[in-house]
Amino acid sequence: MLKLINKTLLALFRVIFTLEYHGLHHVPAQGAVIVAGNHPSYLDPILVFLPLRRPLRFMAWDALFRIPLAGQVMRALGAFPVDLRKGKGEAAFQQALKVLNDGEALGIFPEGQRSETGALGELKTGVARLAIATNTPIVPVTIGGASRVWPKWKLLPKPAKLVVRFHEPLTLDAAEIAQRGEEKEFHQEVMQRVATRINRSLQPALHEAAQLERLYAQPPSNIRTYEWAPLLAALIGTFVSLKRDLWSSHGSHLWLPLAAYYFYLAADLLFLKPSRTAKWLRNSMPIWLIVVWHTWLTHATGVPFGEFNLLLAISLVATFFAFFYEDYYTLQKFVRGVVVSYYAALLLMVWWPHPLAVMTSLIIFAVTFCMRYQILAHRWIAAAGALLLSGALWLTEFPRATLAPFALLPFVVMVYLHAFSAVAYDIRKAGIVTSDAAA
Repeated sequence: MLKLINKTLLALFRVIFTLEYHGLHHVPAQGAVIVAGNHPSYLDPILVFLPLRRPLRFMAWDALFRIPLAGQVMRALGAFPVDLRKGKGEAAFQQALKVLNDGEALGIFPEGQRSETGALGELKTGVARLAIATNTPIVPVTIGGASRVWPKWKLLPKPAKLVVRFHEPLTLDAAEIAQRGEEKEFHQEVMQRVATRINRSLQPALHEAAQLERLYAQPPSNIRTYEWAPLLAALIGTFVSLKRDLWSSHGSHLWLPLAAYYFYLAADLLFLKPSRTAKWLRNSMPIWLIVVWHTWLTHATGVPFGEFNLLLAISLVATFFAFFYEDYYTLQKFVRGVVVSYYAALLLMVWWPHPLAVMTSLIIFAVTFCMRYQILAHRWIAAAGALLLSGALWLTEFPRATLAPFALLPFVVMVYLHAFSAVAYDIRKAGIVTSDAAA
């Protein structure tokens, strides 16, 4: 049950946030361990335990356990209450000792409270005392970006990039424990070592968060080259529609979605407030246009609407989900490739009409791209794509030889993507990446 909850929440977080994990191999698969991290947001316990393949028992503020339902969920996940009032923590300390003596993993945020700035505050020495008392390794963990996701005093979180990094375990020397285990100075030294490892990646994360804030505040990109593709498609479509005497019945519909699309682009350039959501919406809008426009565009030009379009849409959505595990620039490049492949396939259908033309080009492009860039689950994506396309080819009654140009098209698109590095204007202006880095 716990694994199912973890996988469900992890998938949800991947969609809502740009979430990255590093150093998971530093958390031992079994045996006692203390996972100690910084505490910039309410999401921190979830962010830390989600990717782990073992239960993680967390100390949590006792007041949270009195909230209906939340308390039951926290207990079910292995958390136990801590009384934060001065002099009231002994019971929790004893419970933590029992967790470690039983060989379990213990999660603690040694600051004792959320950071207001995102920077690491003063660490209490409870982690050091527990490690000394049980001779347990400490795995420091840095949570970067969470203070942007859910700033203190804000009611709800917002989408942003999160990076969680597990560091190499800190193992205390047995001889040093025997000699200095009771010294408060030694406890403070241990916590300073923990703080040093957390800060090693926290400071760059805070710097990156500040850069991202500047990035999202940048004016939107001018209309990109591939964002003109729908206009070119509409002009060609109008010519084809008139030539085939389809304009009177379907032609007027050709321009309605396109007008709405370019009205949105104009609004993004002139009126909409720059933000992460605005930029993600802008980058995904060409795909939404294809979804809405496909029926009208094919009817107006007289090219085949297509077979198995629902299966194609489902497979592409599943492929897009894999990109939530990748970086922003790879996803942006994939979107460009899908857009170019789609409109180029429609153009080729003017001469070689086939109901599987778009499916052939998009499936082969998606598989080729995922294999080339080693996207998460790329082998599964390739196998599913090959199975879907093979099944469609087997079921269709139309000549398969006509699909040869559409099978070659994705490789031409891959050459285009490799030859023309396109980096968004706002990213270049923010000075965060170079064209080569984002290619």
